[in-house]
Amino acid sequence: MQKTAIAALLLTVLFSPFARAADGVSGEQVLPMPPERVWRAVHLQLTERGPGQAEAIDLDEQRYEARVRPSASPSTEVALDVDWDTASGGTRLRWTVSSPRALGDAQAWVQRLADRARQLHASNQLCHGPNPAPEEIEAAQVEIPSSCEYSTGHFSTALFELEKCGDFDTALQIMADCVQRRHAGGLIRLSQYFDLGYGVPRRPERVVEFLRLAMDSDNEGYARLARLHYATALHFGLGVAADRMAARRLFEELAREGQADAQEFLRLGHHGAWLRPDGQRFRDVPVASPATAVPHDDSGNDLSYGAFVDSDKRIKCLYGYAADKTGDHAAAVRIFEDCIRRWNDPYSIIWLAHLLENGHGVQKDLVRSAQLLRQGAEHPDTSGYATLARYHYGMALAQGRGVPADPVQARHWLQRAQEQGLVEAHEALVQLDAGPDNLAHVR
Repeated sequence: MQKTAIAALLLTVLFSPFARAADGVSGEQVLPMPPERVWRAVHLQLTERGPGQAEAIDLDEQRYEARVRPSASPSTEVALDVDWDTASGGTRLRWTVSSPRALGDAQAWVQRLADRARQLHASNQLCHGPNPAPEEIEAAQVEIPSSCEYSTGHFSTALFELEKCGDFDTALQIMADCVQRRHAGGLIRLSQYFDLGYGVPRRPERVVEFLRLAMDSDNEGYARLARLHYATALHFGLGVAADRMAARRLFEELAREGQADAQEFLRLGHHGAWLRPDGQRFRDVPVASPATAVPHDDSGNDLSYGAFVDSDKRIKCLYGYAADKTGDHAAAVRIFEDCIRRWNDPYSIIWLAHLLENGHGVQKDLVRSAQLLRQGAEHPDTSGYATLARYHYGMALAQGRGVPADPVQARHWLQRAQEQGLVEAHEALVQLDAGPDNLAHVR
């Protein structure tokens, strides 16, 4: 496998000097780490004692915004804005000082903040925890894909692995490539990052920003999903001024195209394709009590994607991932299971196996996960997710994960994946030749 020098990539300095505004009281830096880490540095900086001490006037823990008063200039306020930088995948740190006379003190305080952020460890870098050893980074088999694509499954699998263990340093580097390529699926997932606060501040206006980009994609399925989410934002005023007439036009257009969630919204006034962070639906009216519930109202976390479960349109398999990422784990499992039953869909096989292996929203079941991977490995397709299933099933056999260890069969499936162009399979075979213990970090 061609390894990306991730440690070097994450430490590459994407630094721009303080850029004084026309009035001389503002500045900006771009830092090579995600906003979550810079926000941690803000908290640490506020506990500093000595000449660089500052008092917190206001901290917005959701939006990563703050107002502080440096002790060196007690009559001055410094406003901080910690946000994600679309171009670099790092952090755009902006600041404004209330008094030009205190510009030097403000610059010094912000510079110490930037230096402190650079010294902090990445959270779960490459999924090895907050303090990975150099040899763990070198041995890691999660790499940043060279392109933001779903075609071979490599992009989505790598991103899934990074998200589930909290390595948003690396995930946000991938997302920057998604923005540059206007990749609709990646843009929708990025909008979810800003909705849920995954390594970035929770900012509704940025959710809408990336939904708008995804709406213009030539990928019909994802563009339709982005339009559904944008219509929801318009209706409820989420990150954009409410415009219910425009929202209804979008919902009606989507409903005519057969979009089930749009049809549900027009019928009930809510849908389950985009849930609030607490797992509940956005709606205009309070939830009815059980005694007065609407008979066909299938809201709630377990049934919010119910309309897709019985759909005969294969695009619903992609919605299974969206269901899981918005917190509707049970519906995601049901969608994937139905896609497997109807079409023996390799995409659904891979994701359901991942969910079962890690206990993500479903009871952990390594045995069934391995059974699914075998089913995917035996799929007649010779590219994409079927090839990925052959790789993962070979690894399960090599490591005895959910199935008795069988080096001979492991080699068989890994060789097939290698022959079909999966570079990771070649690296796994090299490690297998070196001894089974060398496969500990290979996924």
